[in-house]
Amino acid sequence: MDIESKLELIKSVGEEIITEQELRELLEMKQHPIAYDGFEPSGY
Repeated sequence: MDIESKLELIKSVGEEIITEQELRELLEMKQHPIAYDGFEPSGY
């Protein structure tokens, strides 16, 4: 999968991306980057 396809896939499900440029650089540097997947239970 090329970088553009990866970017579009990540942006389609990611809610918070610091900057698209930073994400692009990460994808160019690392073949298998690791992301934080947080969950915040709120309310009852």
